[in-house]
Amino acid sequence: MSLFWQELKKIWHPGILAGIILLGLIYYYMFPSFYIEHFSNGPSAQEEFNLSVEWVNRYGPTLEPEERAEVDSQLAEEVAKFNRQLEEFPEAKATGITDYESFRAASEQNEGDSQLMWAIREGTNCYTIENIRQMMELCDRQRDYLEQPEFFQYYTPKEQAQMLAVDSWPKSLLSWSVMDSTNRYLKYLAQWTAISVILLLSPTLVRDRLRRTRPLQWSSRRGRRVLHTQLAAGLVSALLLSVANVTIYAIPFLDQGPLALKDCPLGNSVWETGIPWFNWTYGQYLGILTGMVLALGIGIGAVTLFLSRFSDSYVSMLLKAFPLFVVMGGFFATWVMNYAFFFHLAWDYAEFYVSKGAEAVCIAVLLIMGAALTGWSCFRQRKLEC
Repeated sequence: MSLFWQELKKIWHPGILAGIILLGLIYYYMFPSFYIEHFSNGPSAQEEFNLSVEWVNRYGPTLEPEERAEVDSQLAEEVAKFNRQLEEFPEAKATGITDYESFRAASEQNEGDSQLMWAIREGTNCYTIENIRQMMELCDRQRDYLEQPEFFQYYTPKEQAQMLAVDSWPKSLLSWSVMDSTNRYLKYLAQWTAISVILLLSPTLVRDRLRRTRPLQWSSRRGRRVLHTQLAAGLVSALLLSVANVTIYAIPFLDQGPLALKDCPLGNSVWETGIPWFNWTYGQYLGILTGMVLALGIGIGAVTLFLSRFSDSYVSMLLKAFPLFVVMGGFFATWVMNYAFFFHLAWDYAEFYVSKGAEAVCIAVLLIMGAALTGWSCFRQRKLEC
């Protein structure tokens, strides 16, 4: 056990750790901090989130048909409130805007003073009314793919069956703005987890080779098996760093209040949230994505250790680490987290869709590949001992 702790101390070198923390702070303030500062980006999206939370507290995670009628009365109350607030803008009456309907007509036809229209929009409950109206329209009409059967036929029978199944689920009150913020924020979390694990583990086994500790280890029977301990320490370090990243990123995100919608189903929302493959709640979805980030960190850690094991110098390891950054951090980590387990195109302008559970399969393949590479390293070392 003392050897294991010594290897952990070597991996968590203060200089490397300080560099990771510094780069992590720069990365956070350059990219994911935007989705904390502007959670539910924009006043309309923020109002949508507020309405979702209000309705969840009132009706529960789903909206039943008999509860749908209550939204009509709420809309009428909000319109009456708007008309009262409009009295604070006397210049609006001079332009023919006397109530919500006249304001809406002027907005749709781009009539009136744009500065005045913007002031009215910002100074009233206009966003609340617009969101309620949008929700009612989406809730009452059929999905686009049901309104356009010729478009629906382009999907495979399996995909069509999934669309129809989701459309039959109870109406969820999950906010689209929360799903969008979740998707973008977790993509950056996965990307940073990949980058930080590579930075932490890249020098691990190269350092021993440069300091010529191999001959010393080879002189003792216990030292010949140190590779097993080093790989174990490296994988544990990858897991610990991934847990630290998830914890640090989770604190400001959860502070925005998304867990108020944790019991809402992912699919068939009163807002346009997409078509999921599985009937999970938002809370379950967050837990599954967290597990994926942790598994991603372990898998990338195993691959990094393998590359470090067969690098003769820091330069050669750097030449291997750079494409690993690009492939794992720049592409794989973000792709596998992009609306994971949702029905979407494989990439922009692709001609096919991501299969059911493909993201989990990709993570599993990465873990299997990492296990195979580390296992092969141990097997090769054992052959040398013989």
